[in-house]
Amino acid sequence: MLAVLVWVGGAVAQQYEGFEMPKQMEGKLGEKECPPGTSRDEKGWCTKTAEKPAPPEAAPAAGKVVPPAPAPPDDARPAATPPTGKAATTSGQQQAPAAGSPPAATRPPVRRPPPAPPPPAPAPAAATTPEETAPGASPAAGAQPAESPPPAAVQSSEAAAGQATTAPLAGQEQKPGEEEQGKGQEEQKRGQEQQQEEKPGREQRRRARFVKGELADFIGSNKLVTKNNRIGVRLGYRKLDLKHYATINPEADFRIWRFEIGLGVPLALEIFDGAWDESKDEPVGFANAGSLRSEDWNEPGEYLRFIRYLRLGHKEDHLFLNLSQYSSTTIGHGALMRRYNVNVDPDSTRLAFELDMYNDYAGFELVSNSLIDWDLFGVLGFVKPLSLFLDGTLARSLSLGVTYLADRHAPVSLATQQQPANPLYLLGDDRPQVSSSAFLHAVGVDMELKVVKTRSVDIKPYLDYSWFMPATPSGSNPPQAEGGGGFTLGVLGRFNFGSEPVHALRAIAEFRSFSSTYLPGYFDTFYEVQKFIANTRYSDYAGAGQLPPTKFSDVFVDRRGEGRHLGFYLELTYAVVDWAALTVALEGSDARSGNNFLAHLEVPALGWLQFFASYFHRGADSLGDIFTSGGDRIAFAAVRLRVLPFLFCNFRYHYTFELRDDFADLTGNGIEEHYRLYDKMHGWLADVELGWEF
Repeated sequence: MLAVLVWVGGAVAQQYEGFEMPKQMEGKLGEKECPPGTSRDEKGWCTKTAEKPAPPEAAPAAGKVVPPAPAPPDDARPAATPPTGKAATTSGQQQAPAAGSPPAATRPPVRRPPPAPPPPAPAPAAATTPEETAPGASPAAGAQPAESPPPAAVQSSEAAAGQATTAPLAGQEQKPGEEEQGKGQEEQKRGQEQQQEEKPGREQRRRARFVKGELADFIGSNKLVTKNNRIGVRLGYRKLDLKHYATINPEADFRIWRFEIGLGVPLALEIFDGAWDESKDEPVGFANAGSLRSEDWNEPGEYLRFIRYLRLGHKEDHLFLNLSQYSSTTIGHGALMRRYNVNVDPDSTRLAFELDMYNDYAGFELVSNSLIDWDLFGVLGFVKPLSLFLDGTLARSLSLGVTYLADRHAPVSLATQQQPANPLYLLGDDRPQVSSSAFLHAVGVDMELKVVKTRSVDIKPYLDYSWFMPATPSGSNPPQAEGGGGFTLGVLGRFNFGSEPVHALRAIAEFRSFSSTYLPGYFDTFYEVQKFIANTRYSDYAGAGQLPPTKFSDVFVDRRGEGRHLGFYLELTYAVVDWAALTVALEGSDARSGNNFLAHLEVPALGWLQFFASYFHRGADSLGDIFTSGGDRIAFAAVRLRVLPFLFCNFRYHYTFELRDDFADLTGNGIEEHYRLYDKMHGWLADVELGWEF
């Protein structure tokens, strides 16, 4: 029976723990308690009376916290009987003062977890069981109720004061779910504040996506493409070779998500032709005025010229598709093809093709100089063997690749005038006519490993070995061609700084060792013009009655038997991404005409002005000749100026290879002869555009 009383007293103490004893009740603790729902009248009898509100709490004591007492049900509200000795406490409750002790000062209410449900209404004492609470029973001194959890930690006075507005006062009834609702609202508020604090960081990380691939879009291009959506009609003037044209070009550019497309129908109407008419022994003049320029539509690959570009994604994305008249292409690390541009010749407009796909295990690159012809094409396949078994940056970055490139009709010799015989008069309409060609194969293997990968730095060294296999040229008595190979050891570093906008730096350094019948980056920006003429030193060959060699003959025929060569390649590009880019590159070797220089600047995103300019010095015999007149100098530039919201001015300039018809003394004998050579010429286009950018 004593154990039952102890257990029941502990339960009552737990229920009313935290209830502050009113001062006026201290002298009545020895009196027998009345049953629930009754009170003692003036004569000392327990009579049923109306329930009285709970007495107010006293002022809180400094530094101490007492949690609010949970309100009992209306039908079971007995007077609190303080336990003697050490009372049990539960989580979120505090022990009431013992009898005879000074009353503890009332403390500010503290937020606690929801109180346990009150015990059931008490039954008569005779029927008391461990599951029932006997009214007025109290535990024995020093007794500890069974299964009583340890007391909760007391919060600081500052925390209690900050939460006082959310907890009920002692003696007030706690509505079900009220405390949980207040707690949920406060947690929601804290979560919103945390989201506001984290939001700029997430946006910054999204803006600061690591920029890879080429940082400049127009290296090797002779056309400027606006970064905006637009619709317009361009009306202007163009000079090509010795002919003058009026141009009409309706064009449109659209960009949706990662998809970009540019359309146009370029039309050129002849005004004047300055070429010499041999049959009439006079210039052609205005004889063909008003006729459509046939050279724009005389090749199968030019039938798709109404598609100026179509692009999905960006270079080095997991999926990249690019059909373009203006962009250049690099395959792999550039040992065989670096910034190849099919339309560097202004008389030719073909739609180049490029498709890249890769994941953590393998990938490929596929390129072609024309979506229709496929005269020059290449493929690179690579695997990441460690990623099949291991996880991590190193495992995913180790790559082994194989490359194959081919030119199905590499020019070996050019056709010249036979009647009368003139070895310096080239045949052909817009480009030299080929009399002999060969199938040129190139194969390469490579390996790369990314050694540094952070949010702002990406560094990977690579090793390439590639070689050429020229087939026997066509025609009678073809020359004997010999292929060679070369090693490239390089490192590519990419660095990103800041955000909005991102500043990016791309650096390449290569060491090369190659045989005499091998040329690093053979398929380069100017392959489409230098494959006809390797250099423009016409006076050095005119005395022997011949033209300078084609690139095929120069590398695979004329250089046979020479020793091995050493060389290097350095490139640095700095860009304010989507705003401006500057590129400088230097290539050198001890091979014949093996020194080249590149400088390029582009600003594609100003609201009122967009432009680019490229300068190339090709085929210098030494590095010192790069800054003199030695070698071939080539330049491209384009400007787009907005005069009014609907009025634009476009200008384009080039100094590159074209068929040139003229009279000159090339042999040095003092006699001017009629010649037609593939030589560097100035050309330009200017027009006014009526349109809308958006």
